[in-house]
Amino acid sequence: MKGRDVRVVAAGDCATQWGNDGLEVLSTPAILGYTEQLCAEVLAPHLDEGEMTVGVRATLHHKAAVPVGAKAVYHVAAEEVGRKTLFTFSVRDEAGVVVCEGTHLRATVNTRRFLASMEAARSDG
Repeated sequence: MKGRDVRVVAAGDCATQWGNDGLEVLSTPAILGYTEQLCAEVLAPHLDEGEMTVGVRATLHHKAAVPVGAKAVYHVAAEEVGRKTLFTFSVRDEAGVVVCEGTHLRATVNTRRFLASMEAARSDG
């Protein structure tokens, strides 16, 4: 299972949103968020009724900057598929330079039970 997405870096994706004033470039949190979203989209057609996936681990190496207005190309590939699915990913700029690469692990859970456990945790706390 593989996925690909191309996104134009917007102001809301920038490091300035995370306390790095003046850095109008794609932030690490935005990369992680878009990567998680793409991995979830890749898995969605393979889930049973009442299931969803949640991110449980991510490792990444952010190597280069992508400025506002430029394109970032996201690639994800499932390496180990099961109740926990391990993805490798890379993000490249328009020239093909690796901007970021890493791994992301997603767990398949029962949606109803997962939401109930969240509600119980809120009530306890």
